[in-house]
Amino acid sequence: MFKKILWVTDFSQHAHDAGVRALECAQCSDGTLTALTIIDPEDLPFILEDVPDPFIQTDQIEQINRRLESKYEQRVLDQLKNEVQSLGPAKIPIETMLRIGTPWEEIVHVAEELGSTLIVLGSHGKRSLEEIILGSTVENVAKHAPCPVLVVR
Repeated sequence: MFKKILWVTDFSQHAHDAGVRALECAQCSDGTLTALTIIDPEDLPFILEDVPDPFIQTDQIEQINRRLESKYEQRVLDQLKNEVQSLGPAKIPIETMLRIGTPWEEIVHVAEELGSTLIVLGSHGKRSLEEIILGSTVENVAKHAPCPVLVVR
């Protein structure tokens, strides 16, 4: 039934619980599972352009920023791989993905790109005041998703 399952994690407990359910669904349907995490650009390490430094030449700033972002992305990918392993033994291969952007938009884009047949995510994640005012990631994914969405409490 659900052959291409997209599990979204922000490394919260609710997301972990959703991952357990996503893995069960994928294994029961002999499907595939993709674990996705998104970095909101606001969460990226600070940009050196914002902090003037007389000892760093302007042409070096971009290179340093790229290196900082790359290291940060690698740490997040390593955490994602650890999160996948913490789900328990898997009878299917699990692909991992990292995207940078607005979380709900990236989830919908990835689901469309992969042709996902189910999106699984936790009911609560890391909430911010902006999310409370503008609506949650879960709400926006449910409204715009190209496939069914399973929200795990």
